[in-house]
Amino acid sequence: MISKPIFKQSVQANWKLWVIITAVASIILSGFIINYDAASYAVIAQAAEGTAFSNILSSMTSLLGSLENFYKLIAVILGIVYVVFTANNLVVNEVDSGSMAFTLSTPIKRSSVIFTKSLYLILSVTLMYIIISLAGLGAAQLQYNNVTGYPITDDIKAASETLNLDERYLSERLYLIKDDENTMLEAAIARNMDTEAYSIYLDNLISHRSYKKMAEIITDERWDIYEEDKDMEDDDIEITTDELTENLEMIFTSVDALTAGAHIHGMPINDFREFVTTEIEVLEAEEENLKTAEENQKGIQGTEETQENSNPPMMITEDNAELLLQIVIDSSATALGMDSDQISDSLTLVKDPTAIALSTKTTGLNEEQIITMANHAMVASAQSVDEALEFDTEVYLWLSLGLLLLIIAISSISFFASTLFNRTGLALAIGGGIPFAFFLITMIQQLMDSADGLEYFTLTSLFDTDAIIAGGEFGWGLVALGGIAVVLYTASNLLFTKKDLPL
Repeated sequence: MISKPIFKQSVQANWKLWVIITAVASIILSGFIINYDAASYAVIAQAAEGTAFSNILSSMTSLLGSLENFYKLIAVILGIVYVVFTANNLVVNEVDSGSMAFTLSTPIKRSSVIFTKSLYLILSVTLMYIIISLAGLGAAQLQYNNVTGYPITDDIKAASETLNLDERYLSERLYLIKDDENTMLEAAIARNMDTEAYSIYLDNLISHRSYKKMAEIITDERWDIYEEDKDMEDDDIEITTDELTENLEMIFTSVDALTAGAHIHGMPINDFREFVTTEIEVLEAEEENLKTAEENQKGIQGTEETQENSNPPMMITEDNAELLLQIVIDSSATALGMDSDQISDSLTLVKDPTAIALSTKTTGLNEEQIITMANHAMVASAQSVDEALEFDTEVYLWLSLGLLLLIIAISSISFFASTLFNRTGLALAIGGGIPFAFFLITMIQQLMDSADGLEYFTLTSLFDTDAIIAGGEFGWGLVALGGIAVVLYTASNLLFTKKDLPL
């Protein structure tokens, strides 16, 4: 069925366009990854809220989210350009120019000719997007080390220079940073924090990593136990990080989990066991204090005389925290003779005694509350950057596979048009017009909030990047794309084999 001369001729006729498209797409994807700035994109996305570009920019608050726009737009249009021109060059252009007559005058069967050409288009697209995906993986690994390890952030880079340690080695042993005061200072400065806030951030990060790793180990052990139990659902077997955090006693059920947690904290296993026990006691005490505070608050609200004569301190809640922080920032800017944006960019200035004096007077908060609020804001900002740089390889591979199936499905449309018509212009108009129409509809969906119903007029809706990134249902869409490709490529082969050609 496969003709080596035809395959070789197809490669020679189309390799230049293939190389150009592959190189351009790989460079653009690598550029997206290398130049990604989590903090800056978060600000841009927030500023774009309510505008026509909010749908596009809102996803840029994470690295994979920013790549979603590459997969939806840039990679699609580049793929369309390649498959449209290549499909036409493979069949209808040869028919129109008369070169197909020479090909079919050889002993090679017509069915072998068309099958080989269709196979070339599928294989060339597949190889193209494998290379593009590998380029993206390589860029992420080289820039952030987030494919095979933990992301290397600015504080890791600064600390590795101070300690003269490899960045990847240090990223897995954050406790080494805490052991050196000078290293703590340099790392904190690199993350635009003071050592107090950075210490809180580092403790939280180490704990989060240990809980995540232990949850994975405990889940694996539970799979070994309950995999054959039909009464156990997958969600019942899996232990998430949040579930483990809420029930730390589960850690004591697994020696492997204890060992892994101890390694991440840089502790002997017995010391880590005591650490977890202390954490459990602290959580229980916090819950008890919270209940007591709620009861006391109810008592105060129930006594009208107390409400009239007392002047309780300002309470920070989820509802007023953002507003209070902004007031503190504005007050600090006034006290220090600076712009509010400068204070927002460096929240350590909020802790300046002059700034605190005016902030306490303006907000009714005390000094401890203001410092705690500033620390929380700095830690939250650093954590948002870390979360943005997290790279889920499985999600990335599903995005790459989905894109590949989409382009192959689109290529089947162009290839079918190339076998259906005998004139290049008409085949290009149909085989290229339909894919470009799909792309334009996708652009409209991206720019418009109210574009309901358009998804039924484009194949790109079957490649649901939002669902892939969010972990939703997307499999049937990919199956449909594969089915469309199989049907149209099969129809193309049958049509060309039986049709009359103007030879």
